[in-house]
Amino acid sequence: MKKIALIGMMGSGKSEIGSLLASNYGIDFIDMDRAIEEHTKTTIPTIFRDFGEEHFRDLEQNQLALMAVSFSSLVLSCGGGIVLRDSNRLILRDSFLTIWLDVSITELKRRLQNQRHRRPLLLSDEWESQIEEIYRQRYELYRSTARIQYTWKDNHSMEESAIDIKRLIDAAYNGISGRT
Repeated sequence: MKKIALIGMMGSGKSEIGSLLASNYGIDFIDMDRAIEEHTKTTIPTIFRDFGEEHFRDLEQNQLALMAVSFSSLVLSCGGGIVLRDSNRLILRDSFLTIWLDVSITELKRRLQNQRHRRPLLLSDEWESQIEEIYRQRYELYRSTARIQYTWKDNHSMEESAIDIKRLIDAAYNGISGRT
């Protein structure tokens, strides 16, 4: 049974690459943010606005715990802040093959510049410095949680990156681990 979790900053490609990986393996793909929205019947920005970030983090923690005890193979795209709680990091290390999609700050800014309205943590005019600060705060948490670190290659498409990541996953499941 394969249980794969993708972690990394918002805009790192977790959802797109996760979908590609799940399709390639013929297993379920779950985007944690979409699962939370379906469960709560509202959007992530609305949850942040009406109930606050801590409430969202509680929902996220509950969703992760459910996925960890699932009896099916899956690829899980986690929210960027999943690593903020010790309990989540423990679940990710113990129950999943966790892959960190490490994307440069420059590339994250490029990808996120037109998505700010959908990202509750990027609504301020200082969104670019906010990305830098979030990355600094989470870098070590991502690094220590992931079994595999995939560093984004600027000349790669999402599809090419998914192929590279699949090779790393296959090697990990065959007893060889590593970082690229």
